[in-house]
Amino acid sequence: MKRCIILNPSAGRGKAGRRRHELERALSEAGIDYDLITTHARGGATELTYQAVERGYNQIIAVGGDGTLNEIVNGIIGSRKQLHKNASLSIVPLGTGSDFIKVLDEIRPNDLAGAVRRLSRDQARLVDIGRITVEAGTQKHTRCFINALSIGIDAQVAVESLKITKLKGFAVYLLAVIRALSIYKVHPMTVHFDDHEIQRRLLFTSVANGRCQGGGFWLTPNALIDDGLFDLCMIDNMRLNEIIQHIPKLLNGSHTRLRQVTMGRAQHVTVTSSHPIPVATDGEVVATDAQRISVEILPGAIEIII
Repeated sequence: MKRCIILNPSAGRGKAGRRRHELERALSEAGIDYDLITTHARGGATELTYQAVERGYNQIIAVGGDGTLNEIVNGIIGSRKQLHKNASLSIVPLGTGSDFIKVLDEIRPNDLAGAVRRLSRDQARLVDIGRITVEAGTQKHTRCFINALSIGIDAQVAVESLKITKLKGFAVYLLAVIRALSIYKVHPMTVHFDDHEIQRRLLFTSVANGRCQGGGFWLTPNALIDDGLFDLCMIDNMRLNEIIQHIPKLLNGSHTRLRQVTMGRAQHVTVTSSHPIPVATDGEVVATDAQRISVEILPGAIEIII
């Protein structure tokens, strides 16, 4: 096994960088061989992953949050397509939210000892990946996600969270929600999912592989990461007082019973809008002016060390 650690020192508001030496010491004590490289710019982990796979590394260890994980997943999928080489993925979750791992009972946030144990025993499972194509004006973007795709106000929350630098943890997302609510304008969306279609003014549409997003919002609490299906959560436009009233339900997953909420499952999803809308994957902003988003599932596309 040839392992490459890709560490994002900025993840978790700098937590990943501060714990680097602790991680290296634990790996050394466990007798685990590895090489470590750090990211230096947003998006850099994708290229670093591609280069690592090209050089023969067959296990990539993501140290950071969901954004770092997203970039590495795109690097693994891209290298498989272009280089015809593959690599497994291991996760050391040191991010602000680390939402994806909340569907994995074996993995806990900030648990370096557990991460080292996983590498020592090297057990794996296959999980699904989502692939999206976003059309914004004359531009077309294609990328993958492992946890969730956000369209609408929840993507605006991701936009706002990037502007917040003095807070940590859930407080970042809570302030971002407040800011998004104050500026986001709701427009009609048309959502096709398999044989179904809805067309109305939606606060957001979430297309998820995992269960939790935004640092603690359980939008799709029954999702499975290896069933070959997306879970969808679509929430109708509401008055501000209703939104504030129902936010606690998003934190425990009980929102699914609200009349304003439509849940679904599908392999293929298309969302269109005549007005530009923001889109984010795994908390990373893809576009702020999308008009058509197509999503397909790639069953069992990534092997994760558990």
